[in-house]
Amino acid sequence: MRLLVIEDDEATVHTLSEALRRAGHEADWARSAYEVELSLRGDKYDVVLLALEFAGIDVLALLKRYRRDGGHVRVIAMTGRVMSGEPLAAIDAGADDYLIKPFDVADLHARLRLQSMRVTSRRPLRVETSLTLDAESGLVHVNDEKIRLTPAEFRILALLVSAPQRAFTRAELAEQVRGFRQVESLKSVDVHVHSLRRKLGTDDVVTVRGVGYRLRR
Repeated sequence: MRLLVIEDDEATVHTLSEALRRAGHEADWARSAYEVELSLRGDKYDVVLLALEFAGIDVLALLKRYRRDGGHVRVIAMTGRVMSGEPLAAIDAGADDYLIKPFDVADLHARLRLQSMRVTSRRPLRVETSLTLDAESGLVHVNDEKIRLTPAEFRILALLVSAPQRAFTRAELAEQVRGFRQVESLKSVDVHVHSLRRKLGTDDVVTVRGVGYRLRR
């Protein structure tokens, strides 16, 4: 994938660049208001990593304007001000996902895999012989039967599919759901997973005791 990192903290950019390079991604860095405006023209990138704290730029206004002008590249917002409500403000402004600083490299890769499914996959992703998840259309099929999921259920399933070898905590899944509405408690994740299992009618989503959930290997 080709990524644009919009971040004015050099240490953060160095860490991100190393992690992205090791994962086989290409990354460009926009470090000034001029470079940001120039880099966002056209569709050169698959995903933008956007720091919400950037000197001299109203980042949320920039994001809203980018979406209003027809920009459709996937955007993952990055912020360290979780208590300010900034993550949800970024979603409302047009971000597709967000990461809370400081974040683990594993979390970054999981989010990128999820966005990669939406950006590059033109064919449905077959997870098991019975389960197919189409990130482009937002549809899920089980044994060729179309299953209707809520946005929260789809996002949970998509995150599990993005890293099938990994068990995700309830907190991580709750963050995924917050792009659509606030999750009041981690128990809400259990409710979404219970409903997801019932609709799928399979045992593809399994519980990992003391951790959370993962996709059946």
